[in-house]
Amino acid sequence: MYTKLALLAVLFSLGGLLAAQPSQPTIIWDPSPNYTPGRSVAIDSIVIHTTEGSYSGAVSWLKNPSANASAHYVIKEDGSEIKQLVADSNQAWHATYYNNRSIGIECAGYAGQASTWTQGILPALYDLVAWLCYTHGVQAVHPPGQATTSPQTNDFNGVGLVAHQQIQPWNRSDPGAYFDWNTFVTEVNNRLGTGVGANDRIIDNVDAGFSTLSGSWSTGSTAAGRYGADYRFASSGGSVTAECEWRPDLPEGGTYEVLVYYPDGSNRADNSPFTVHHANGDSAVAVNQQVNGGAWHSLGSFPFFTGTSGYVKLANNANPSVVLADAVWFKQLSAAPAPGAPTGLAATPLSGTEVSLAWNWAMWADGYHLEIAESAADLAGATGTFQTINVGRVNSHNWSGLTPGVAYFWQVRSYNQAGGNIGYPTPDSFTLSAASSGSTGSAGDSGCSSGADSSWLLMALLGVLGAFAALRWRWA
Repeated sequence: MYTKLALLAVLFSLGGLLAAQPSQPTIIWDPSPNYTPGRSVAIDSIVIHTTEGSYSGAVSWLKNPSANASAHYVIKEDGSEIKQLVADSNQAWHATYYNNRSIGIECAGYAGQASTWTQGILPALYDLVAWLCYTHGVQAVHPPGQATTSPQTNDFNGVGLVAHQQIQPWNRSDPGAYFDWNTFVTEVNNRLGTGVGANDRIIDNVDAGFSTLSGSWSTGSTAAGRYGADYRFASSGGSVTAECEWRPDLPEGGTYEVLVYYPDGSNRADNSPFTVHHANGDSAVAVNQQVNGGAWHSLGSFPFFTGTSGYVKLANNANPSVVLADAVWFKQLSAAPAPGAPTGLAATPLSGTEVSLAWNWAMWADGYHLEIAESAADLAGATGTFQTINVGRVNSHNWSGLTPGVAYFWQVRSYNQAGGNIGYPTPDSFTLSAASSGSTGSAGDSGCSSGADSSWLLMALLGVLGAFAALRWRWA
């Protein structure tokens, strides 16, 4: 009994790591004689084409023996019909040197026309590709790059969802510039149940958000379980001599789970030191890269601000041999709530015309709007003498060009992408005197009175006259 329960628990836990099985679309079998029987390698990519003509014309042509071309699937313009011409287990003739490793899908329409990608054909494509990814274990990612065009070289090696143009850029452009790859990848992953949301960011080692900060990082492309076409690796040791970084541009602040992807191996470090830099500081997580490769491995959940302030860093102070840098997924679990109100407003005079305004950090604030006016009414109504500036994610600002003797009213609004301009405290006020400089607290209390200034000058003058009289008496 206990053994069965334990087994069920394991199965349920594994089920949370696996993609959900999407439904198989309705497919009409309409075989073509144009194919090569069998495959010598596993299917690792799906190639997207456009027919450059009508659905019926493409099906007819790809079944013609004189065409010397075919595809596994053809999707009708409105998405109402999908025909399969070649079995997945055989090689269709659609992408030259990619035929052995890929499945080819022809979409009825034209690469140069935005009207090809309607809400009829696109959902049918998403459904078909999600089912094929699940069936054949193809990664639902779009690899970067393309084959060398001069000289023409069959050197593209991308894995996942591939454009025909990437394989043969010298004579093919499909599916074209109007095809939205980001939406395509997101929709396929949504159907797979992998939960790549609109605000999630996946950064592979070839993407713009990845960078090597120091040391020597080599590129590998042969290890099984890699994400995309390749990965980076650095020799490890007792001290840090190489570092790299994944820095996303997050569209919304909030709590994100951070997951890493890498191909495991016996020579990998069993304590690869990842550091997550988030809204509350740094969190160090050691990962055993000898195991659990070829899948997403969670580093934990952390708060992040909107933008590029957060990142994940990997160093090479580990053992035994190498650390691997492949892909990192920033997966949003929840959006940031409305920011809190800034507290501790303080005005420090710097001169008769400049003041330093400071406040405490507010929870979940991406930045701050600083507002100032010469009356409480102008400040409240944002009219008349009202002025404002977005100071960003700082908690102080020097405001210059002020007039001595004028009372100023000011406040700070905190903001973020989720909550807008929400948090702001009760306004504060200050007045600068002509001699204001370097004092703290209320600016109106700074400086000496004019009477005190006159007394000081009179005493200094009397002192000088007395000294002069004494000298004159000695000389006499």
